[in-house]
Amino acid sequence: MIRHILFGFVFAISSQLCLADKDYHYHINLNNVTDDKLTVELTPPDIRENEAVFNFPAMVPGTYEVYNFGRFISNVKATGKNGTVIKVEKVNSDTYKFSPANQIEQISYQVEDSWDTKISEKVVFEPAGTNIEKDKNFVFNTHGFFGYFTGLTDRNFILEFDKPFGFFPSTGLTNLKVGASKDVISVFDYHDLVDSPILYCPADTTTIMVANTKVLVSVYSPNKVITSKFAANTLSQLLSAQRDYLDGNLPVEKYAFLFYFTDKSTLSGASGALEHSYSSFYVLPEMDTLSIAQTIRDVSAHEFFHIVTPLNIHADEIGNFDFNEPKMSEHLWLYEGLTEYAAHHAQVKSGLIGYDVFFQVMMEKYNNSLDQYNDTCSFTYMSKNVLTPHYHKQYNNVYEKGALIGMCLDIMCRYYSNGEYGTQNLMKDLAKTYGKNKSFKDKDLFGDIEKLTFPEVRKFLDDCVAGHKPLPMVEIFKMVGLELIKERQTETVTLGGMGIGYNDSTKRLVIIDLANLDDFGKDFGYKVGDELYSFNNRLLTIENAQEVIGDFMGTTKVGEKLTIGVYRKGKKGKYKLKELSAKVRKVKVTETNIIDIVKDANDKQITARRAWLGIQ
Repeated sequence: MIRHILFGFVFAISSQLCLADKDYHYHINLNNVTDDKLTVELTPPDIRENEAVFNFPAMVPGTYEVYNFGRFISNVKATGKNGTVIKVEKVNSDTYKFSPANQIEQISYQVEDSWDTKISEKVVFEPAGTNIEKDKNFVFNTHGFFGYFTGLTDRNFILEFDKPFGFFPSTGLTNLKVGASKDVISVFDYHDLVDSPILYCPADTTTIMVANTKVLVSVYSPNKVITSKFAANTLSQLLSAQRDYLDGNLPVEKYAFLFYFTDKSTLSGASGALEHSYSSFYVLPEMDTLSIAQTIRDVSAHEFFHIVTPLNIHADEIGNFDFNEPKMSEHLWLYEGLTEYAAHHAQVKSGLIGYDVFFQVMMEKYNNSLDQYNDTCSFTYMSKNVLTPHYHKQYNNVYEKGALIGMCLDIMCRYYSNGEYGTQNLMKDLAKTYGKNKSFKDKDLFGDIEKLTFPEVRKFLDDCVAGHKPLPMVEIFKMVGLELIKERQTETVTLGGMGIGYNDSTKRLVIIDLANLDDFGKDFGYKVGDELYSFNNRLLTIENAQEVIGDFMGTTKVGEKLTIGVYRKGKKGKYKLKELSAKVRKVKVTETNIIDIVKDANDKQITARRAWLGIQ
């Protein structure tokens, strides 16, 4: 059942009256935006030392990138009790020293958002960043606004916001007092604060129940193209599938999906999401609902599964994360790779996607891992050293080869257990072994997995995850009666093989590359820079491209005429509309790494395959 929730509490509280105690008392007035900056005021906890070090994070969990969020902080000031002068020393971009710290009455500073900053070096990926748009929205990835004193991360953080009328703080946090003009949000320590983004905007929220969990879906869509009700409906079946995948119960009481849909290009040039224990924050293009629905499902499926790892399964390096001198765990294949695999595996097991789609997704990951990354690189070593420039180039392989590692592990477990045990069972058992408040040692993980599974699994982990051996994909697929065909020639209908990009200024798709143009594409006479306007007399936009091209691919017949309208720039720099046309024909293509079913598979292979894919 879908229902809208309206919270209404009336209270009066003033940060100016807060007396010093053991807690952090933060105050921000969202009505006062100056030069695209917000002023933050802090009444600090009791400090006994004469000198204290105040920090903004250099890095936060889930980003695998040192961003130095203190770069966006300026005008740091401190007032002392009874007129005492407080010395403020800037140690580096993220760190300040105060003395005499035991006489501090209040600290204030300004925050510039990272989404449209003029600070050019190292752009922050938007789902990890901050946004300030007066009277429209505020994106609080809290590590970008709130700092901490060294040695005092285990204190309560009390955040008080004055806000415009109608604004609502969407978050995975539960300790909220929400009023008409003022809100107070409390968290237990700095780790929980950084783990809890807040989307402040005019309320568009929908709440659904998934098993024992209250799921909040909050949406900011500048042109109101996408609503929280649509996003919640889009997620509903997926979340039910993930609930079943996790044996009917979820390990959190509340979870928040925070969606920011943008009608502009992002500063990073990317879109995506960042996971948290009780929420996930998304920055996605504001497209029509038909085009964006599967993107919402795919990205959300991955982020939501992080409620298992690293929430309940994590190493010391994550459980005791050092925000300013971070140390990395060896097991990104577990946190990101196995999570990415589960996101797609849950959809195929529940019937949300077909086997052919699932196989295609996994084989695309296989091709990407071979084409774009070092296949002999030790995954554990890369993970441990991911912050170094050389190994950071390999990071995104966690979503490619990392997912394949999860698939191989799942298939092996199903095969050796006669279908009784898979990675679903393994993650559940590891969560019991460890838990939210119990970290594992990096060096112990493979041994703990071996105790729950089989010696063959341990050898696979040693050879192909810690070691340098490539994944034994042919042998793995044989375990479930499938054949991996390395290369196959076929004839099919294509779009022409041109590379397509997007011109943000004209809002049109544009041809950017003709290097792989096939014979059908050559029939049209494309030129680099042609901007696509229409497709068989249907207006073509980035929002409807998936639908329009999908209709063509699904219904066209060989010999039919295809007409494409393009805007082509002339010698004087002006665009002129031209119509390009050609008769549809099949072209020869070479397919690589295709999965096919083995007709004479034995009973053990069939049993493993049925258990793996959820075939009854």
